[in-house]
Amino acid sequence: MEVIIAHPNGWGIREQAFLRSVAVAAGFSTADQAPTKVRFVTEAEASVHFCIHHTNLGTVLKPGTNFAVCDAGGSTVDTTLYSVISMRPILKLKEERASACVQAGAIFVDFEVEKHLHRTLVNAGLSSEDVAEYTKVGVKDFEGFAKRAFKDETAEQSVAVAHTRFNNAAIRARRGRMTLSGSKVKEFFDVCTKEIISSVDQQIDGINVPYILLVGGFGDSPYIRNEFKKRYEPRGSQVTLTNDSSSKAVADGALIWSTLSSVYSRAPRYSFGIKIHVPFLRHIHQPQGRTPYIEVNGEERVSGAWSQIVQKGVALDSEVVCRSSYHCWYTTSAPYLELFTVDLMAYSGEGTPEWVDSPHGIVYAGFQTACTIKANLKNLEGALVSATGRNGSRYWTLNFSICIRFGGTELESYMEWVEHVGVLHSAPETVN
Repeated sequence: MEVIIAHPNGWGIREQAFLRSVAVAAGFSTADQAPTKVRFVTEAEASVHFCIHHTNLGTVLKPGTNFAVCDAGGSTVDTTLYSVISMRPILKLKEERASACVQAGAIFVDFEVEKHLHRTLVNAGLSSEDVAEYTKVGVKDFEGFAKRAFKDETAEQSVAVAHTRFNNAAIRARRGRMTLSGSKVKEFFDVCTKEIISSVDQQIDGINVPYILLVGGFGDSPYIRNEFKKRYEPRGSQVTLTNDSSSKAVADGALIWSTLSSVYSRAPRYSFGIKIHVPFLRHIHQPQGRTPYIEVNGEERVSGAWSQIVQKGVALDSEVVCRSSYHCWYTTSAPYLELFTVDLMAYSGEGTPEWVDSPHGIVYAGFQTACTIKANLKNLEGALVSATGRNGSRYWTLNFSICIRFGGTELESYMEWVEHVGVLHSAPETVN
């Protein structure tokens, strides 16, 4: 059985590893089969496929057309910019930019309502117990009714906060219901709306985008839909909506995606690479406060440098493998290699930094361990290449490559090495 799981754009290797382990624990797959039988797709991408197959969007898209997808959910709002590579015989899409993910989902509207109700009830002189209870009831009622109905600031919204005997004219509460002005409700929404609009603006900046797909539970909001139409349709971007519920769009779209696997090129949201050591350049590294050490070959070297394999935001074809070669040096011809590990690092910043670590060995902001690649290189013990260092000592070299590709929505990383001439071996990543 194949399992397809949809998740927010902002989720990565660790979250996928957790979901995969849950699928195994639930009996949907085995640990051996899970890497290939449990697959992942972003909710935005699943919604794309649903919209293309269940709206008129599929009839107007053609090669070269750009379109954006804004998946407004409960917590996160993900925006991705695609271009169409081909429509026939199968749909092929390319991510033009690394997708954006902001914490501006529907739940943050509830937070604003909660703060307003709590503040209003406290100012009305209610007891702390009543304030807590009425606030809780009010937020729940708002989420279930007023929030879903709100369209613009011209209409007031009524929220149940207490029993029908509760009346307080000072806070516009009558028979247990508090009246909120349309302008006040608009303020609740605009905390999120402004951030969402800003994120979409950044994604489509400088690019002709004829179509914007608005999906997700928060995307069902009449107010959010109206704000999108007011913002983007005068600029030539048609806002496309689904008629079905967002959950149906994601579920059906995930199945369509699994059949087509149509995103041909992806733009990663992080740069990926590993931490390495480099030759010590006294006139450069000493003023930086970096302390050298003597490697087994007699060279002065310094650790903590960054070796980048994949650049953030640069689109990669789904079948392209990014490969970088590395080596390790040993003082013995038969080091313990049964468990050889390399940490793959992710960098969220822009550009290509020079260092992972500060001169004091502290990891710079923006870096995190994405996963650990493990390999059994026991067959190489005793077969490493020998050489003599500049200090006259003998040392042995292990050569290997770190490889990265984006076959689906998930990053695939692995190690390659040669045991015999012409015989290439590899080992996959293991998430910490």
